[in-house]
Amino acid sequence: MDSIFESVFGDIHAFVYRCRNDSDYTMEYMTNGVERITGYAKADILHNAGVSYVGLTPEIDRDRIFGEVDAAIEVGKSWDITHRLVHRRGHHIWVRERGTAIFEGGEPPHLQGLVVGAEAEADLRTSLEQRIADVETTSANIVGLTKRITGAVRALSMLSINARIEAARTGPAGQGFAVVANEIKTLADQNAGFADQITDQVRNMGH
Repeated sequence: MDSIFESVFGDIHAFVYRCRNDSDYTMEYMTNGVERITGYAKADILHNAGVSYVGLTPEIDRDRIFGEVDAAIEVGKSWDITHRLVHRRGHHIWVRERGTAIFEGGEPPHLQGLVVGAEAEADLRTSLEQRIADVETTSANIVGLTKRITGAVRALSMLSINARIEAARTGPAGQGFAVVANEIKTLADQNAGFADQITDQVRNMGH
């Protein structure tokens, strides 16, 4: 059985494990792929010889991991968790772990599962989150520009009404009409500028 697992997982960043359901997740069986992911040989981790599996988990992730594992065990389901491990060199690496509890006499004394390196998945998620943030910022800018255009259009409408009233009241002598007409042109030019900005924002969202 060991040779089969090592053959399957020997060339990829993944490992199979079986551990006790204790506070250290004491490993009783692991395939060699753990060294590719963590930098630790399985002999360093098995039976907590050098470091426990929980000891490889950053404290910031531990409560979440224990919580999700315990919740899955409680309802008799497997868990699928993305979390970090501390590499032997000290930096954090992302993994994805899918596991299940082994019940004996109604109790789950052992856990087993598969851990796969998830650095590429984490990088993609970070990239997507940044992209979403950029789109949200761009969308907010577009909304702001739209509101400015709406305000300008409202002002144009009022000035047009005033211009018509002034023209009707004074006839050829309506000097105020010329002033209002100039204001209308100014606002129209501003609208054109705002429209160009919106076009640029929308174009940038596609890149």
